[in-house]
This record gives sequence, structure tokens and C-alpha cells, in this order.
Amino acid sequence: MPPKAHQLAGKSGKLDFHTIHFETIAMRIAIFQWLRFYEWNFKHRRASTIVNRILITLIVVASLAFLFLRTGPKFSEADRACIQDEWQENKSLNVSSEINNETYQIVFADVQKEFKWIVLPKEISGNPDILMIVSSNRDNFARRNVIRKSWMNPGKNKIVAEKRMKILFLVGVNSENEKENTVVLKEAQLFGDMIVVDLEDTYRNLPYKSLTILLYGQSKAAESVKLIGKIDEDVIFYPDQLTPLINDGTINMSISAIYGNKRNAGVEVVNKKTSKWFIPTSSFKCPLFPSYLYGPFYLTTRKAAERILKSTKHRKFISAEDALISGLLAGDVGVEKKHLLFIHMCDELTTDTEILAWHNSRNNAEFLESWENLRLSRCKACRKSRNFRESRSQLDEERNQ
Repeated sequence: MPPKAHQLAGKSGKLDFHTIHFETIAMRIAIFQWLRFYEWNFKHRRASTIVNRILITLIVVASLAFLFLRTGPKFSEADRACIQDEWQENKSLNVSSEINNETYQIVFADVQKEFKWIVLPKEISGNPDILMIVSSNRDNFARRNVIRKSWMNPGKNKIVAEKRMKILFLVGVNSENEKENTVVLKEAQLFGDMIVVDLEDTYRNLPYKSLTILLYGQSKAAESVKLIGKIDEDVIFYPDQLTPLINDGTINMSISAIYGNKRNAGVEVVNKKTSKWFIPTSSFKCPLFPSYLYGPFYLTTRKAAERILKSTKHRKFISAEDALISGLLAGDVGVEKKHLLFIHMCDELTTDTEILAWHNSRNNAEFLESWENLRLSRCKACRKSRNFRESRSQLDEERNQ
């Protein structure tokens, strides 16, 4: 019997039913309240743990959703079959190649175009293994000078200084602006590092321009060149980072392969007419692309470049340069698509990692400053060489030149 019940019984000599019932209820209420308090206290003490678990679960779910959205719809056997069906046998057409020393042709199943080499640089000195060609807009004189001062500068890039890498610009002309063309030709004559062709710099012409890069590397470059790089002028690049990748076999220049930031198969084809990336179904009817490499930066072995150029005549022209060249054409001829780390294809660089290449929208002053700062903090191969560490005062002096 509870203590209070004993007390009540002692006073009266007996304990009636109502008293016992009341005390029993009171005791039960007290126990219930204590249990509730214990439960609350237990939950309170574990609240941070529960919240952390919930947050972790939400992060995992969000990450999986992001990955699903990034990779797009699932790429099926039906999608592979569709892409294969788009390939056309064309024995009557010549392959994309030089016609003579002054002209060349890019041949697709539905359109064939001839272009002219207007200016070619002097013969490449030394025996470079790598040829990097910058796809540059004709009127972007200032950006070309920034590149010459930064990642093209032999005083700051060991692989360039040792002539293991040759760097050139590919520039088109404007048929309606002779004054601008004259300036471009004078620049080419002054620096000797430009390829000029009669191809207008437009988004739609990007596939022709990139194939011109491969054609030049395959037909005009020294026999020593085994790797041909295509890079846009808005990419910060660290050439010395390629040396360890080649030395450890990550990049094998002797095989038929293309290296870059790889996108998985399943990217949707844009069929909306108002979009910049519109592709008509008459040119490509499949809903999804195969895997391909992002267009601002990729490296193609010489063997792969030769195969890709021979494959163009079996496909219709589409303006999606990266999906066409590194995806469809490379896939047609068995070119291996290899993913490289540390290629950042976004405007803002947020992760504290090494950098090989970074596609960004920096203006010229920001580009030069970012290249210099990141060279000292994010380029491991650059830091290993004492000869290529310039001071801040040198950078300021270069900006004022």
C-alpha cells in the first residue's frame, strides 16, 4: 500500500473505496507525468543527433536527385540503336581532308564545305609532343595577349619553355569587315602564332572550326605531335599539369582516345526552335546524345583525330560541336572517351582542388590575375618548379605593358 494510504488508514482505522481509488489515480498520474518527462528529456538530449541524421538524409536524397537530373534520362539500347541508324554509308563522298596546300574540305553527309588557309604559322621548331590550338574570335585581340602573357608564356610554363608543347590560335575572318580582317592579318604577321582561315566566327560554325583544329594537327603539324588540344579562349589552363598525367599513363598519346571532362550518355537533344542549341529532327532524330566531352577543352590523340576526320561524311551536320565531334563521330570509329580530373566547367570555382583547366567568364584583368593566383595555390606541377614562380610585382608590371 502506498505511504499516504497507510497514513489515512492509521487516522481513521479504515480506508474506504473512494479514498483508495483517488490515491491510485493520483499515483498513476504522477507516474505518467514522470514518464512523459523522461521521454521528453530523452528526446531533448538526442535532439541534435536526430536533427543531424535528418540533415544527412536530406543531403543524400538531394545529392541523388541532383545526380539524376544532371545525367538526364536513362540511356537505353533503343537510344543506341537510334544513333546507329542515323549513321549513313557514303562511298561517293570524300573524307574531310586537305584538297591542296591552300584549301581543305569538311564533309558531312548533307553538306560539304571548302575553306582556305589564309595564314599559316611558320614551321614548328623543335619536336613538340603536344599541339594546343586556341579557338579564338577574330576581334578578341586583348584576350589573345592575355593568353600570351599567362599560360602561353614560356617564362612561366616549363612544358612550353622546353618546347614540348606548341600553342597556336585559330581565327576566322569576317567577310563584311575588311578593316578588322586587316588588323587580324597584321597580328598574325607580328606574332607568328596564328592560323587564319576564311571561316566566320559564329556558333553554328563551331563544328567546322574544331574539325579544322584536328585537321591542322593531323596534316600540318610536325610528325612528333601526338596530342592535339582544342581549347576555348575563356579557359584558364595550366600546361605543366599535363606532364604528370602523361608520365603516369593517365594520358596515353599512342592510342586512339580523346580526353576531357566527360558527360554521361543521356543528355537530351534540344528540339526547341527558339533555343541557341536547337537541332532539327531532320538532322538528328534521336532524343538523347551518347557520352561526350565538354567542348571548351579536350585533348585528342593524333590517331583519334585521323579517325574522326574520316567519319564526318557518315553523319549529318549538327551545330552541337562537342556532342557531334567527341560524342557521335568519336563513337562511330571506336575512339575511347577518357575522363580527366580537375577540369572545371563552370563559371565559379568553389572547390579547393587542383586545376588543369577552368572554363569561366572572367574579364581580361580578372583572367590574368586568377591564372597567376591559382598557379601558386592550385597547380601542383607549377609549384614543383622554382623557375616559374613570379612575384606579384612582375604580374603588376605585365598588366601595365
